[in-house]
Amino acid sequence: MKLNKVLVSAAALSGIAAAGTAANADTVSVKAGDTVSELAQKFNTTVEAIQKANNLQNVNFITVGEQLNIPTNDNAEQQVQQPQANAAQVQQEQAAIAQQQAAQRQAQLAAQQKAAQAQAALQAQLAAQAAAAQKQAEEQAAQQAAAQKAQQEAAAAQAAKEQQEKAEQAAQAQAAAQKQAEEQAAAKKAQEEAQQQAAAAQAAKEQQEKAAQQAQQAAAQKQAEEAAAQKAQEAKEAAAAQAAANAKAKAAQQRAAQQVAQQNTQQQAANNNNQQSNNNNNSNSSEAAAKAWIVAHESGGNYSARNGQYIGAYQLSASYLHGDYSQANQDRVANQYVASRYGNWVNAQKHWEQCGWY
Repeated sequence: MKLNKVLVSAAALSGIAAAGTAANADTVSVKAGDTVSELAQKFNTTVEAIQKANNLQNVNFITVGEQLNIPTNDNAEQQVQQPQANAAQVQQEQAAIAQQQAAQRQAQLAAQQKAAQAQAALQAQLAAQAAAAQKQAEEQAAQQAAAQKAQQEAAAAQAAKEQQEKAEQAAQAQAAAQKQAEEQAAAKKAQEEAQQQAAAAQAAKEQQEKAAQQAQQAAAQKQAEEAAAQKAQEAKEAAAAQAAANAKAKAAQQRAAQQVAQQNTQQQAANNNNQQSNNNNNSNSSEAAAKAWIVAHESGGNYSARNGQYIGAYQLSASYLHGDYSQANQDRVANQYVASRYGNWVNAQKHWEQCGWY
């Protein structure tokens, strides 16, 4: 190529060969307008030496600011003789080199400008991409915020719904509890009223029985009073005999048994159906004996005996007799008490013997 010929000629004009001599190197920063051949001339070396020292692929392409190592000769004993050339031809070759260098500089400037434009375009593209990415990120953030807001609103609505359901359930439970309490109160009131009515009916029944007994006993009152006086005397004697000795107590027991048998016979005619069970029990000799035994030990057969709240031959609590201390009522209540608590008079006697009371 023509360019190679010019370079070779320039090298031939400016090169000084060094054979077998040691060389030192200076570091030079390339300035605008510098060429390899000019640097070789300035530092008294060759283009080939600079190319070799810096591993240059193309000696015609060096950049401003590039650091080049410039080898220099310490011993100039051997020099390469410059070729003989026509001065005009040398000038032409130098002019061609200068033009080539100017073209190189223009090419470098164009390449730099093109690179700057490409860099600007790249930066603009990157800026556009960044703006698009930012816009996309903002849109995604807005979508996420909207989705999060929707989720929060849905969660709040769900929580409100659950709260309302809980409130409704609590209200229903409270209403059910109140209704149940009202029903229980009504049932309790009805039960109390029923108990009061039953108690009133029982009291009325007892009053009727008492009136019937009094009516039935009206005819035999005189005989009962005489028998009561006699029984009181016998009870007094029995009590004295019991205090004196067990033998006298036994005799009082026998007399009381006879008196109870006589009373049961009289009461059978007066009380009809109410005393039928007692008359049947009294027909049993063991029951009559147990009953007489308890009467003897409690009062000595005295229907008028009193010991605090305990009244009559059976020493019953006054609350059981309801103010009626007649012999018939004492017998009836005593039979009811023993039947409900012990089943019969024999068991009542056994309990008395074990505990001292019945």
